[in-house]
Amino acid sequence: MSTRKIQFANGEYYHVFNRGVDKRNIFMSREQQVFFFNRLRLLNTDDSRKYIANQRCRYKGRDIATDGDRLVSIVAYNLLPNHFHLLLRQLQDDGISKYMHRLSTSYTMHFNQEEERSGALFQGRFKATHLRGDMSLPILSAYVNLNHKHHQIDSNKFLVKSSFDEYCREQLGESICGVNEMDKILDEVGGLSAYKAFAKKCSMAFALNKNTELTSKDFEF
Repeated sequence: MSTRKIQFANGEYYHVFNRGVDKRNIFMSREQQVFFFNRLRLLNTDDSRKYIANQRCRYKGRDIATDGDRLVSIVAYNLLPNHFHLLLRQLQDDGISKYMHRLSTSYTMHFNQEEERSGALFQGRFKATHLRGDMSLPILSAYVNLNHKHHQIDSNKFLVKSSFDEYCREQLGESICGVNEMDKILDEVGGLSAYKAFAKKCSMAFALNKNTELTSKDFEF
């Protein structure tokens, strides 16, 4: 296995993403998407006993709450029909790699059993980019939160689950983004109302500049 070029460091932010093999859908039902969403929370622990217990009961409709420390802080997410985006801050050594391996393995096993298939579900190892100095955290969060807009995917017609609802305090059910992380971003742009307008402005800019990397200089807040 080749060595990953990017090195994950504690306290740093990373955009993590992957898609279905051959661009196939990775979510065939809302229930599968909810299962993946719940795994985002349940597998984020350094308590290996709780992790193993959750693996063993993955098809039984019950989850075991984790008591250990988190591997990563979830800053933003977007789950789309054939791929996903996560914005993570690593909290422990090798936290992101360990977390993503767990997530991919657990969900693939669940998906394959439900769909009566075998083999890989995702397109190789997950991809990751480091939050650089010329790209602000609010911009990257907006890119993840409204990625379905960037791809022109109607969330009313297709399977989309985004943390934008958590930022807007409109999430129904479980919330998994760190409150401190969201508040940090909202404060940086001037509050919730400002963030809503800012995120939509970013989304339109990304859609118009698909082949261009936008930096903080392209936005004012």
